[in-house]
Parts: sequence; structure tokens; C-alpha cells
Amino acid sequence: MSARSRSTRIRRIAAIAAGIGLVVAGVGITAVNEQSAKAAAAAAVLDGFDPANIIDDAVMFNGSTMTASEIQTFLNGKQPTCASGATCLRTVKVDMPAMTANPMCKAIAAKKSQTAAQVIAAVGRACNVNPQVILVMLQKEQTLVTGRTPYSGETVSLIYRKATGLGCPDTAACDPAKYGLFNQLYGVAYWLVRYTTPPGTTGSGWTNYNWFPVGRTNGVLYHPNAACGAKAITIKNKATASLYYYTPYQPNAASLAAGWGLGNGCSSYGNRNFFLYFTTWFGSTHTVVTGAINTYWTAHKSTYGNPTGNAVTITANGGGTSQTFQKGTIYTSPAGSVGVAGSVLTKYNALGGPGGNLGWPRRAAVNRTGTNGGTAQAFQKGTVYVSTAGTAAVLAPIYSTFGANGYELGSLGWPAGDAVTSSAHGGATWQAFQGGRVVVASGKATTVTGKVLAIWKARSYEAGSLGWPTGNATTLTVAGKKGVLQSFQTGVVTVTNTAYTVTGSVGKNYLSAGGPTGYLRWPISANAQQSAGGGGWIQQFSNGIVSSNAKAGVHGISNSPTLTRYLGLKGPAGVLGWLKSNTKVSGGKVAAFTGGNIYASSKGAFSMTGPILTKYLQKKGQAGVLGWPTSQPVVKNGTTTQTFQHGRITWTKSGGAKASRT
Repeated sequence: MSARSRSTRIRRIAAIAAGIGLVVAGVGITAVNEQSAKAAAAAAVLDGFDPANIIDDAVMFNGSTMTASEIQTFLNGKQPTCASGATCLRTVKVDMPAMTANPMCKAIAAKKSQTAAQVIAAVGRACNVNPQVILVMLQKEQTLVTGRTPYSGETVSLIYRKATGLGCPDTAACDPAKYGLFNQLYGVAYWLVRYTTPPGTTGSGWTNYNWFPVGRTNGVLYHPNAACGAKAITIKNKATASLYYYTPYQPNAASLAAGWGLGNGCSSYGNRNFFLYFTTWFGSTHTVVTGAINTYWTAHKSTYGNPTGNAVTITANGGGTSQTFQKGTIYTSPAGSVGVAGSVLTKYNALGGPGGNLGWPRRAAVNRTGTNGGTAQAFQKGTVYVSTAGTAAVLAPIYSTFGANGYELGSLGWPAGDAVTSSAHGGATWQAFQGGRVVVASGKATTVTGKVLAIWKARSYEAGSLGWPTGNATTLTVAGKKGVLQSFQTGVVTVTNTAYTVTGSVGKNYLSAGGPTGYLRWPISANAQQSAGGGGWIQQFSNGIVSSNAKAGVHGISNSPTLTRYLGLKGPAGVLGWLKSNTKVSGGKVAAFTGGNIYASSKGAFSMTGPILTKYLQKKGQAGVLGWPTSQPVVKNGTTTQTFQHGRITWTKSGGAKASRT
């Protein structure tokens, strides 16, 4: 598929290469010249070339070896500057069309103006093909990683449209349907997988790729010219077979002896150059375990199984390397050499691995003895916990609060999910635990547990009427009554025998009066909405009430004869209506309401409404000639009478209100 077709073309490219001293991609059988200083190194690399095992399956079919950012950095390093009129893979951009899922690759979402690095990363992930393999294919086919100027009759766009040699066989012209940089990048990954006959690619309508069988001896040509001969080999894996389906020639002795250079007229170079580029740029094409990772793996082989890929260098969070194994991944960094497996690894990868918020692992997973037991594994910036509550990561600053509460052995128990950021009521971050929630708002961490949590949940958490917590719960004992108080953005939650919320204008009045330690003490009822007198709210406390009405305002009144009389008259729903004030005066208190007053003195607490109140106020009330009231209004035979210290006021429908002194 990728070998060049004409011997005249081979000679022309080889001559140009020799004349200008550039590396020319092999593109199958096309020769390349590297600088002579590299010849010895190439020969040493090629000593390890095995035509039956060019690359391991675990190395080729690993789509996560490089991120788009890492690919971009690699391209920048290989072609730091782009010559005028030359290819420049590090700067070229293409639109990435939507690709539906198929047996070879997962679906790819459409995106405009993507860099080559972004496309390579996306294709690698979708098809699970090593991005390093794709980069090598680009180089060996068209020298696109290091860049080149077009040959006579070529243009840069023509080079890009056949970037990986896809659809360009040795014996025919290129297939125009496969032209285009995206098609070439997607196609090379697609076909490397397709050649392995994945599930869903057999039967009617599917080509059976069986002429490079794995595990059976078969002759592989040296050159498109069959007269150059072939050598029987037993291909050891699917990845190597895929390379032969793509470029169906093995290098002869002259090609291998030439290193990066030209062999003889029967030499081909595509698979030789693949091996050279990959090994020179990325290390072994086979899975090897070395250094600190090998030391750790040797001690934990039964836990992690065999390697499924080579070590990958990662620069994030101080840098280090990782290597995947059958049952997990082993990491080595300044934080130590540590393996991660199971659901911890799944969570770690979901959070970005070493480049994510957790950073590098610091210690192996350990068993913990919290409720129902579980495991915990520490990372640079947090810990992942696994228990019956689920698998979750706890990061700073929530982690310090979790620790202050005794970790999983404390009141919070095991984490039940990862931290969540909510924009409600100004925004904050919260994390659920078995026994409560930890909230971080404006840099301050608080916990919500027990009955307070139940109330907060019933009020729809932060999205409801309470908003976010603004402080931790406080235990108080007031007048022999023990309870818990926790403040929120719009009020407080209290718990004695029962949990209540005190919110809104009633809550502000309650807190300004000292909350539980003030004259009202603990709430004993919910904040109840009333419809009478224009509507409002009223809440009872163990030592009083607070009421709120748009016209009357927000006012509190303590347990007293005045409150007893007011509630006896049905509170806001009665004749007195809403409380407007409760004022201490000489000799007692005067409570003003929207429908009347209550006067409280040593004589008792007496309500007054209508014409009798009007007449009393005309007489200057308790400070006037009549003094304090000494009875409630009494109605008898159509006459309403109310007595005072120094007189009385009577009212009839015909005569109105009249005051008299005694």
C-alpha cells in the first residue's frame, strides 16, 4: 500500500537525496540518506530488527501514549522552523469531519480547524493506534515530521493529500478517494486495525486478510520485483502482519547493512525505516521494562501481570514515566515508584492521570477500617478511596477538612462521590460523604451532617432557600436546653429534639436578637406563612415569636402576658393583625399592631381596638388621665366597656366612644 511503484522514481528520489543530503522518507521501498554520523547508530539499531516481529501488538495498539499537547511538542522539536515552500506539519490545520463508529474505530466528533497534532491524538484514541506509530508512518512515507520541500512536479498540498501513503500501491496510481490529510491520518489507523480482522469484519462483504498469517510460515518478498526473491518467515503478531499488509516487503541484507542509506536494486526500505524511526524517536518497538518501574514490577508481578506497552514519559506535575500492564499501571516520579490498579486506576485516569488534579501516586493502595472497610491510595494532591459508598477522589482543600474530621473513621465516613462545583447562590464546591457533605465557598470549608443535612437536603441543598452553609455547626446549651446551630446564606438551621430552619426576614431578626442565646432562644415551630392582613410569616420560639409583614415590618416579642393575649386573639389572623412594635414605656410596655394595641403593666395585658383605642389615644393613652387599662373590653347589651386605672371608656353604636374618670 505504501511502497513507491516505479524504479525510475526510486532512482530519482535517491539521486535527489544524495545531492541535497536530506532525509527522504522511505515510503515503502524508497531509499533515505541520513547524515553519515548516524550510520553506525542505525546499524546497531538494526541488529535488533526481526522481520517476523517488527513491533509488538501492545506497542502498536495503544492509543493513549501521547496527548495532543505532547504530539505538538514533538513536532515542534523535529521541525523548529518551517522553510518557505516546504511542508510544515506542526502548523498545518484541517477540518476534522464526524466519523461514525465502526469495528475498527470509535466515533469521532466533527471539529473545525484542528492541528495535525489534535487530529493524530483524536484518531489514535478512536482507533486505539499508538500516535507514535502514526508519526512514524508520516515520516517514512513523506518525511512530514521533519518536513521537506516538494520534488519537481509536486506541491505541498499534493504531499499532504498522500501523507501516509494510504491508497498508493506499488503497482498502480494513488486512489483519489483517499486523498486529504485527515483521510490519510484516519485511514492509516483504520487500516492498521482492519488488517487484524477485528470482530465484525468477517463474512459477506468483508475481505479476508490471510496472506500474511500470524503463526504460520510464509514467504515475504524483498521487492516489488518478484525476481529479487523472498524469505520465509513466521510472523509473530498482528501488528507486524499489519505493517506487511501496508508495505508488503521485508528489507534484504543490503538494506539492513546500509542503515539509513541505500542498499541494492532489490532493497526495500519501508519497514526498515519504520523500525529505525520508531526506535530512534520513541525507544523499543517491543515491550520492555527497565529501571525503577522494573524494580517495582519484579516485586509485584502477580498483582500487575505482564507489560502491555512501553514506558511513556510524562512532563506534567514534575514529570515522570508510566507503563501499562495487564492489571494496572506502574508510575515512577519524584513522588516514588508506585502501581495503581482496579477502580482506583479507573478513577485516576478519569481525572487526568499524572497530568490531572491528583498528580503522581505517592503510596500503594492500603486497606482501611472505616465503616464496612475499603482501600485508599495517596497521590501528590489527594487520595482515592474505594468502599461500598463508591470510588471517589478527595482533593484539597476538602481533603484537610476530611482529615480534621477523622478521615473515613470520623463522622463523615467514606466519600460517596467526587467533588462537584455548583453555580447556585454565588457558587461553591461540595463533596458528598456517607455522613454528610463538605462545602468550600470563598475559600472556607464547612461540614454539614446529621439532622442539619436532612433539613438542607429537604430544602434542595444549595439550590433551595438556605443557600450555602457559612459556618460549621455549633453546639449550645441555653437555659438547660442543648441544641445545634448552623448558619447558611439565608438563615440558620437549629436542632434540639426537632430540626427547624429560620430564614428570610424572620431569620435576620432572630439572629440580630442573638439567636438561641438571645431572648427568643430555640425555635419550636416552622416558619409559617399567613394570608391575613396582606400576608406574612410568623415563627414561634421557646421564648417568643417573630412576625414579618410587608406593611408592619419584622418584629419579635418574648413570652409574656402580651404574647399570650395576642395569640389568644388568633395572632395575625385575629382582630389585632400584625405586630408593628413592642415598646417599653414608663410603667409597662405597649405593643402596637395593625388592628390595635396591647398594653401590659402590673395590672395585666389588655388589648384595645377600634373607637375605644381611638378615644384612649386622644386621652394620651397610659400617660394620660385614664392611666393603664385594667380590663379587657366587655360587651353587654350593645355597650362595650373597658376600664382603666382612673376611669373607663364606653362605646355604643348610637353614642360612639365616651371617656369618664372615676
